[in-house]
Amino acid sequence: MKKTGKILSMILAGTMALSMAGCGSNTAETTAAATEAAKTEAASESAAESTAEAAGAASDKTYKIGICQLVQHDALDAATKGFKDALTEAFGDAVTFDEQNAQGDSNTCSTIINSFVSNDVDLILANATPALQAAQAGTNEIPILGTSVTEYGVALGIDGFDGTVGGNISGTSDLAPLDEQAAMLHELFPDAKNVGLLYAPQSQTPSIR
Repeated sequence: MKKTGKILSMILAGTMALSMAGCGSNTAETTAAATEAAKTEAASESAAESTAEAAGAASDKTYKIGICQLVQHDALDAATKGFKDALTEAFGDAVTFDEQNAQGDSNTCSTIINSFVSNDVDLILANATPALQAAQAGTNEIPILGTSVTEYGVALGIDGFDGTVGGNISGTSDLAPLDEQAAMLHELFPDAKNVGLLYAPQSQTPSIR
């Protein structure tokens, strides 16, 4: 690369010198133009090499992902697996996971999150509401993704929640459209007079009774 660049610089400088001489320019002007052309070519070559080195360094970057799952459950397990599969497909061996299960204990969620913060992970997946709440309390710097969370506004104590958490927290909600569920029940049971729809905003999924 460097040899090629030098050769191109010499050819460019020589061509400009001949062109300037043919137009009647003096030797000083010709030399200055040739020198400037050589400098420009050298700068371009250096920038290209720096870009290539930066790209190589970026390709060597590895990512540590901490996963805090509240409890073993088919739905939560599926969410964790889908998350891991997507990142592994995107980054391959460049991503590693520290997956921990709190066994249904909110206090254990806090302990797990604190360990992630101490280990300086690049991203935290908080699977279920208590895990998200522990992550919110544990760090305001490490990016946090929530999943299996029904209502972020309630879970995080946000008044007038408009769908955007802000800060270092984002994620997906599993809240089903309750009005559509009620309409479906009415369609399935048109003769029903009273239908109860039980909605627990901090649970993993809404329940229908």
